[in-house]
Amino acid sequence: MGRMVGAQVRRLRLLRKMSVSALARESGVSKATLSNIEAGQGNPTIETIAAIAVALRLPLGDLIQPVPPPGPVALRATEVTGPFKQELFHRIGPGMNTEVWRLRIAVAGYRIESPGHIAGTIEHIVVDRGPITISVDGESLDLDSGDFVIFPADSPHFYEARGQDVRAVVVMSYPVMP
Repeated sequence: MGRMVGAQVRRLRLLRKMSVSALARESGVSKATLSNIEAGQGNPTIETIAAIAVALRLPLGDLIQPVPPPGPVALRATEVTGPFKQELFHRIGPGMNTEVWRLRIAVAGYRIESPGHIAGTIEHIVVDRGPITISVDGESLDLDSGDFVIFPADSPHFYEARGQDVRAVVVMSYPVMP
């Protein structure tokens, strides 16, 4: 967990254009301790992590969640075994603009290509009606109704309908620009 927290502290500190010295001053945590945390060394206490979160003006959870994956990750549709089922696909962290799009591709075989968006952009796609192929940097995933995928969208990617009237919700999040 120490490495994960360290990676998040570093990523979020840099996103805020904050130096280690400034974070130390704001959090009351020494520069040496912060450097060790960012290097993934040691095991910071919850109090230390909380002080860093306050200094970064973030909820504590933002520092203890994993760093976004480097490639696409798919979550397949699951069955409902009770009267309802609720699943958290992904939480969009701080410092991100978010857009929600409805995607409909009427013609099987139609492809929508993107050269990639600004650095740090992440796309989250929930397939309402498939099948559809999503390809990111040459890695393709075949998805169907109910499937979810998240991927870094700052590199070339495409969507291709493998059936008629494919429908999906696309949530795009990208860093707030100063």
